[in-house]
Amino acid sequence: MFAERFRSHHDAEGSLEALLKKPKGHLGRLFRMASWPAVEKKLQECPRGLPRGIYIHIPYCDRICSFCNLNRKERNNADLDEYAAYVAGELKTFGAYPYIREQAFDTVYFGGGTPTTLSTPQLGLILDALHAHIPLAADCEITVETTQHNLGVKKAAALADMGVNRFSVGIQTFADRGRKVLGRTYSGEKALEDLQALRSVFKGVLGIDIIYSYPDQSLEELQGDAEICISSGIDSVSFYSLMIHKGSSLALSIEKKETKFIRDIEWDRERHHLFYRRLREAGFELLELSKLARPGKDAYRYIHIQYENGELLPIGAGAGGRLAGFGIYSMAPGRRFVSAPDPGYEKYYRILGLLQFGRYDAEKIAGYLGPRAEERVKKKIAEYLDRGFLETLDTGGYCLSPEGIFWGNNIAVDMLQAVVGPLG
Repeated sequence: MFAERFRSHHDAEGSLEALLKKPKGHLGRLFRMASWPAVEKKLQECPRGLPRGIYIHIPYCDRICSFCNLNRKERNNADLDEYAAYVAGELKTFGAYPYIREQAFDTVYFGGGTPTTLSTPQLGLILDALHAHIPLAADCEITVETTQHNLGVKKAAALADMGVNRFSVGIQTFADRGRKVLGRTYSGEKALEDLQALRSVFKGVLGIDIIYSYPDQSLEELQGDAEICISSGIDSVSFYSLMIHKGSSLALSIEKKETKFIRDIEWDRERHHLFYRRLREAGFELLELSKLARPGKDAYRYIHIQYENGELLPIGAGAGGRLAGFGIYSMAPGRRFVSAPDPGYEKYYRILGLLQFGRYDAEKIAGYLGPRAEERVKKKIAEYLDRGFLETLDTGGYCLSPEGIFWGNNIAVDMLQAVVGPLG
C-alpha cells in the first residue's frame, strides 16, 4: 500500500504540510509572519486555559552521535555558564508576564543536544529559576534527556533533589558492534551496569531510547536489547528505526561506501515486529507509535501536550514552540522567529497528533472536521480493517495492529489525505 515508510511524526507532519500547501478548496497559507511585540501584547492577557508545558533546549554535546545531524553542536570551548545564565534569565523574563504566571505548567522537558552536558550547578541555576519564576503544577513532570556518560548516580540524585522526576537516557543499543556503529561511548556491558546503578538510586520515571535497523543489525542483537529492556527495571522505552540524517557522519560513511547499509521494508518490519511483540509479551503497553511503557509507569505528559496542540513555551537557542496563538522559534539569544498559524489548519495537526496514540475512533476524528467528514473517515477505517492495520477493541473503537503500528505515520497521513479540503 505504501512505497516508503514514514519513520517518525516529523516525517508525517512534513507530508501533511505539503498536502495543506496544495491549492485545494478553502485552504490557503499555513501561517503568516508576526512580530514579537504582537506576542508581548498577548502575554499581558489571561492564558487560554490549554494544557501547557515548557521546552528547554540545551544545544551542546561533548560527542556527536554518528547518525545525528539535529539542532546541536559540540561543546568545544562554549561558555556553558553563560548559556545557563541566559536560559535562567529567559525563565525570569517570561515569568513576569500574566499569561505565564496565571496558569500552572504541567510538564517541563529539557532536550538537546545533551542537557546533562551542563554541570550540576549550571542545571541547578536553571532549575532554581524555573521554580522561582514559573508556576508549576504540584505533580509537574520534569524530564531531562541525557547520555549515560554525562549523568552518573551523584548527578542524577542531585537533579532529583531539584525536582527532576523523569530521565530519558539515550542508550540506542546494548550490542557492542551496534554501539560502535552508532558512535556510543563504552561497552554494552558497562551501559547496562550504569543503567542498573541509576535505577537503584532514581525513584522517578526512567526511560531509554533503543534504535533498531542499524547497519547489519542481527535479530539476535535486537532480541538481546529487548530482553535487557524487560529485565533492567526501566519504565518505558522509545524504539526507533534508524533515521539517517543528511550530513551526519554515518550518512557520509554510507555515501562513500565505507559502511554498507542495505535496508528494505521487509528487513525493517521484521525487526520492528520482533521488538514490539517481545515487549508486549512482557506486559508493556503502547504509549505512542514509537514508545512502549509498563502499565501506569510513564504518563509522558510532554508528548501529549505536543500532540494535542497544547501550549509549549520554548526556552533556549534552538527551541521551538507555540504560545498565545503564535508559533515561536528562538534562533539565538535576542533573536526569535514568530509566526501566526492559520487556526483553520489546527484541526488537521490535532488529528495527526491524535492518531500517534494508535487509536482510531471515527466519531472523535470526525468531531474535528464536522459531520460530513464521518463517512469518509468510516470508509478509511473499514479499509484499514480489511488490510489488517486495525484491530477491534472490546471497549469499542479500534487500535492499530502490530502491522498498523509499523505503518502508523503513513496511515495517519493517508487518513488526512481523505479528509483535507472541502467536504461535499
